[in-house]
Amino acid sequence: MAIEIEKTFDVPQSPEKVWGFLTDPACIVQCLPGATLLGALDERTFEGEIGMKLGPIGTVFRGTITFEELDAERHRVVMVGQGKDEKGTGNVRMTMTSDLTPGDEGGTHVWVSQNVSLTGKLASFGRGGVIQAVADVVFGRFTGCVQEKLAEGPAG
Repeated sequence: MAIEIEKTFDVPQSPEKVWGFLTDPACIVQCLPGATLLGALDERTFEGEIGMKLGPIGTVFRGTITFEELDAERHRVVMVGQGKDEKGTGNVRMTMTSDLTPGDEGGTHVWVSQNVSLTGKLASFGRGGVIQAVADVVFGRFTGCVQEKLAEGPAG
């Protein structure tokens, strides 16, 4: 079961500040409900977990996020994450691409695309649209949090 999510939003900070935020795992995890950063495996790969509720089932996925592409000149980030459900009921793989462009009045326009694949028993919830609905809510909270954190001032 795979879903695609694409969102755009604007923040009132320069592309450089937004880039700093979106390439810092400690900042990113602040904006992912139920997420915890567990540590760094190397300078581009980080271990963590995220808990979420999919319909009647609550689950925790534990895995890694790797920055596959960090293009500071073009302000482009590609992250790949993969995790396993602690109960053994499914696996998740996510690829997220973010592109930043200068926005109006010195701000930044952010385009984010996610491809999320879920396998195992948990994928059965996709038939009723539960996974899409949960993903939309989580992603909406993420973008709202990024906007709020960056509106407060310097990244971090």
